[in-house]
Amino acid sequence: MFEKLKPATYSSLIIFSFFFIPGLLEEGGIWFSFIVLLYAMAGNFLYGIPVSLISDFLTKRLDKGRFFVAAGVHILLGFATVFVIEGFALFAVICAALFFGLDEWQKNRGQAGKQRRGLLIKGGAVLGFVVLALIGMNVHGELTEEETNTIYLIPEGFEGSIAVYYNVPGKPPLKTEGEFAVVPINIEILPSLEGTNMEKYGVYQTSTEASSGTVTDRFYYEDEFGNRTEVDRYCIHNSGGGASYESGSEPLQYNTFQVTNSQCGEEFYLDGRDLYDIQTSEIDKYWSGW
Repeated sequence: MFEKLKPATYSSLIIFSFFFIPGLLEEGGIWFSFIVLLYAMAGNFLYGIPVSLISDFLTKRLDKGRFFVAAGVHILLGFATVFVIEGFALFAVICAALFFGLDEWQKNRGQAGKQRRGLLIKGGAVLGFVVLALIGMNVHGELTEEETNTIYLIPEGFEGSIAVYYNVPGKPPLKTEGEFAVVPINIEILPSLEGTNMEKYGVYQTSTEASSGTVTDRFYYEDEFGNRTEVDRYCIHNSGGGASYESGSEPLQYNTFQVTNSQCGEEFYLDGRDLYDIQTSEIDKYWSGW
């Protein structure tokens, strides 16, 4: 086991150097590189060494093909961390490849030159396993990627700010249409803006938790008969969201956006309207007391 300490240390230092050198030119980069070093060492010593010992046990009776089986074991078990640490498994795969390469170099140094004739083939095999692991990570990410999948039903003709509050105790859960949750927006009056032509705003409160992931939301105007007209994305501005914390309770999550049917365009899509920003601020003040 002690002979595994060197490849574990060296692979950690290589990863560290990769971040430390560029970090010299960036503020906070040096500290970040040391954090990377700690994680790399933890991974290599607590996971990499046991994996290497397992690989040695599984391949100890193999002669031909031992290198390729061992490489596959290291990279495969490095890839397996994707089910625990998700995207950070990339570093696990890189560390596994470095660890394996350094371990093999340590085992074979000093042996006859004929042992090195297949170096290109072996290096290509390791690279191939790494590429397969990266493809697997990409496929896993696509299969497990979460989506927001929310339909917003806005009363026809409304223009202004809309706030949706999630995880609100006592409020109804959202109904669903297939894979999409449906948020029926209500139009209410904001007391602080009465008489300004900005007092009407959209709001909905639900006990359902807010969704997260890739934004796949759909927006519709809905008339009194339930007929829907899809709202163009350039008529929607996402104002952001957040959470309000109350003592002893779950955080109340919220999301706000602006809608228009008369000023649609890239400018509105990116920046919204200043008047609606004021309205959003007043909505936040009005509901922040719960």
